Amino acid sequence: MSPGGGWVGKILRVDLSSGKISETPTSDYVPRFLGGRGLGAKICWDEVPPEVSAFDPEARLVFATGPLQGTLAPTSGRFMLLGKAPQTAPVESYCRSGVGGHWAPELKWAGYDALVVHGRAPKPVYLWISDGTAALHDASRLWGLDTYRTQLQLWGLHGKKTRVMTIGRAGESRSRIACILTDTGDASGQGGFGGVMGSKNLKAIAVSGTGAVPVARPELLAKLTASIRARFARKAARSDPYTPDEPGFKFNIWGGGYGRGGLTLLQGELLDLCRDPGSGYRQAPDGCFACPIACRSRVTGPDITPGVALCVQAYMYMESMVHRPEKGYSKVSWQAAKLADLLGINSYELMAIIPWLGDCFREKVLTEEETGLPLREIGSWEFATKLLHMIANREGLGDLLAEGGQRAAAKLGGKAEDLSRLYYPRSGRFGGYREHWVYLGGFPTGYALAHLALAWALDNRDANVSHGLMSLLWGAAHSIGQTALNAVPEDLTPVLRPVMQRVFGFAEAAEFVTPDGKALEWRWAAPVVKRFQEQAILKDSFVLCDMAFPFLYDANTPDHIGDPSLERRLYEAVTGREMSEEEAGALAARLCTLERALAARDGRMPADDTFHDLYFTRKDAAGRRLTREDLERAKTAFYALNGWNAQTGIPLRGTLARLGLGEVAGDLARRGLLPPGS
Repeated sequence: MSPGGGWVGKILRVDLSSGKISETPTSDYVPRFLGGRGLGAKICWDEVPPEVSAFDPEARLVFATGPLQGTLAPTSGRFMLLGKAPQTAPVESYCRSGVGGHWAPELKWAGYDALVVHGRAPKPVYLWISDGTAALHDASRLWGLDTYRTQLQLWGLHGKKTRVMTIGRAGESRSRIACILTDTGDASGQGGFGGVMGSKNLKAIAVSGTGAVPVARPELLAKLTASIRARFARKAARSDPYTPDEPGFKFNIWGGGYGRGGLTLLQGELLDLCRDPGSGYRQAPDGCFACPIACRSRVTGPDITPGVALCVQAYMYMESMVHRPEKGYSKVSWQAAKLADLLGINSYELMAIIPWLGDCFREKVLTEEETGLPLREIGSWEFATKLLHMIANREGLGDLLAEGGQRAAAKLGGKAEDLSRLYYPRSGRFGGYREHWVYLGGFPTGYALAHLALAWALDNRDANVSHGLMSLLWGAAHSIGQTALNAVPEDLTPVLRPVMQRVFGFAEAAEFVTPDGKALEWRWAAPVVKRFQEQAILKDSFVLCDMAFPFLYDANTPDHIGDPSLERRLYEAVTGREMSEEEAGALAARLCTLERALAARDGRMPADDTFHDLYFTRKDAAGRRLTREDLERAKTAFYALNGWNAQTGIPLRGTLARLGLGEVAGDLARRGLLPPGS
């Protein structure tokens, strides 16, 4: 039975060990956990205890859509992939990964809101889902194929309208940095879930559907969709100084530099070739299902592998070893990125591994002889293809690197581990990357370090909450002719005050420096990050794209205030259920607290919410900096605002009860993680 508009009513469950395929009702989880990230977190809480390892057959892999998938709601082509992550280091923990493309709506049209996989098939298989039916098929002939060839084979069997999620060789070898790809470009980058599929002998999931998703208020949905698309179609009033102004280039509603087909290529040889009519190279905007932005570029050329340029990949493999990303794509860096896609390797992890290897070579920690890699030729195709194949096949040093750069550095120890901390700055038991904005040449908006540092300290992966924060900062900087990498805080305060008043309820959130102007401000970091985390988890539960939502800043209006209610209004149109701002806040608090409980059950403590030294050595344009004491105060304030224990970082019993998570409190108490009376 369907729980209402936006849902088709069934969750598909597959036990690979026995081959049993079953269904359970979606109404077991929604609307209480909304969908997407919230739905997946609840399944992981119920079914993946901490003693289950990522590669254990009993580990669950959850593919979760939200209520908006399969409708025309803008940017609703995404879904969330959740489970115990092999990539988190040194402790495996619950993690999530957002995936774009067209696979999610196809799953809904095929009759399912989510897919839960567990067990281990005795031999390689793939899962075929079509219009309310599902079956496992032999994948022995697919095993060993790259992601593109696997897709071609499944198209030949099931038709070109089939949407495919598949692993490459890296996933088959159970690499901890393996991803799952769909449309040979969109990937579950974070978490290492490709290795989980490989451990289950599951090569691919092919989906085709002809059904429909019920929409409660189609007229309202059509009106909202048209309004949102119109906002994205407007060109910003001022040309972004960080992005070339060219005919036909459309900025998105950030008001900043991410526009149609312009997100990833930046400057560089390949972009120059695409602009040359006689070169034979072509670049065209490319987007996920129902996306009005099409921020990526689909590139073809006479001597390159065709494909989509994605955000992270722009910085994976530059000739400068990632230290000068402004050089942009060359044909070599493009081919390296596409090879990573074919083999199913997380490009973000390579952004850390490659420059770290370069540092180790320059410091004489590693040699070409002992690694088998042409380390003096980083930037060449020879190096790229050698490294990526070694990782995918777990050959030589590649066997160690397939464990992830942080684990590899820890095993090597000594100076190799010291050099890795620039790329893996977290010193707690739960690893994490440095901010990806650093790859753009420095910390963005140096004055906003308190907000960004806190957001990143609290996550065990790339904190996509920073996208929402940066949308505000980038848009505001753009509106006054500056960039988010060097804007002056005093110039931005007047622009951001009305926006912060609407978003947070207090304009002081725009005050990035102390009233005397002598130090960076930390007092607003906790409430700001709390709100952004809640907005991020709702976005991932609807599920929508963080390149667009939450819509907080509009460069095209006099007051620059966006519309943070858009997601809730889309939800109302599709489901027929109204959701007030207060109800959304309570739901977001429930989901954030559930995820914190998952982390705590996996062993996370305040000592793991650590700040890298870089946050305290960098200064803003006026020479101001943060102190560690200030950020520790912000962290303590964050725990208090969320109703978490200040000493343990674990949600309090009263908080769990208030949020309707009594079953979570009971489990934590049985494990001795909730002190009596907490």
